[in-house]
Amino acid sequence: MGRVSIVRTDGGVTEGLSRAIEFIGGLGRFVRQGESVLLKPNLNGADVYTNKEMVVSLIEMLRDIGAGRVFIAESTFGNAATTRMFFEKTGYAELASRYGVDLINLNESEAVEVEVANPLILDKIRIAKEVYDADKIINLPSMKVHYATGVSLALKNLKGFLVGAEKRHFHEIGLDKAIVDLNNTLKVDLNIVDCITCMERMGPHGGDPLALNLLIAGEQAAEVDHVGCQVMGYGPGEVKHLAQYVEMNGIELSAVEVIGEKIADVAHPFKKVMMQDLIPDGFTVHDVNACCTCMNAFLLSCRVLKGTPTQPVEIHMGSLTEEDAASINLKVAFGNCCVNHLKSLKPIRGCPPYPFALGEVLSEMCG
Repeated sequence: MGRVSIVRTDGGVTEGLSRAIEFIGGLGRFVRQGESVLLKPNLNGADVYTNKEMVVSLIEMLRDIGAGRVFIAESTFGNAATTRMFFEKTGYAELASRYGVDLINLNESEAVEVEVANPLILDKIRIAKEVYDADKIINLPSMKVHYATGVSLALKNLKGFLVGAEKRHFHEIGLDKAIVDLNNTLKVDLNIVDCITCMERMGPHGGDPLALNLLIAGEQAAEVDHVGCQVMGYGPGEVKHLAQYVEMNGIELSAVEVIGEKIADVAHPFKKVMMQDLIPDGFTVHDVNACCTCMNAFLLSCRVLKGTPTQPVEIHMGSLTEEDAASINLKVAFGNCCVNHLKSLKPIRGCPPYPFALGEVLSEMCG
């Protein structure tokens, strides 16, 4: 039977983190003296990201128990330059310098091709080689809703171990199943979900911050995500990668012991992503394999539109979408992948496109 702790951080983040870990056996249960430790936060955006005070507290706790090298690693959407930008904007570059830990941009990494254990959809996955430099991995996701996967918690956060085009490949073949394969291939030793400041209504970017002032911790990512989903108001089956992972691995979620706060006392149903409410009337979206970078940029573009086009519009995204040649609607290729694939459509270039470009292009097309 697994244990998952829920604690409030009203008495301070450091105190809350210490209690969350002690409830599940203490940090020494997960990391031994001299072992190197990789910390994997969620830095995929500068609006809501893994709490820095929590990470600093964890670094100090690891040093107190005699851990060896401690380093932070992440790859965000976009390229290495995007990741470097988020390292600066989130304050993690300064944090790493001040506390003497390496901050590794995995979008600059060499990828190691790893065979998937019991593959669901992938036989091999290309993972940043630095992931295998650590004796132990501590996963530190932020609690968010997600337009493509329902939620972004512990299982989803491992996608930041992928390099470059492998992220896009996950979207092309089926994101939920690919997340299952990734989690069946990598071993994480401890999961601590930052629910101090969360994101609802839209995610993983552009949503509304929500302060819950909680931490959720556990050894098994699926058990942690199960508890997190209940806190967020997501029922069984709403998060496909969680349901598939649980079924594939024969996990009995009813046996999970929750320690600390009761779920009923801290539950706060999140505003979920409602795509139909975010896309204006008259728009049809074709996104066979659009990654979250372009999809979030498109949804942000919709929010800053001034008025709506006088004609129906078809938005194409991703490298696999196909044009309906018989359609007489306005047609736009949104993002570099689609622009390079459907060269006959009106292009909106960028990876991702500038948010105001959609409105400018539609104004031009409508005369």
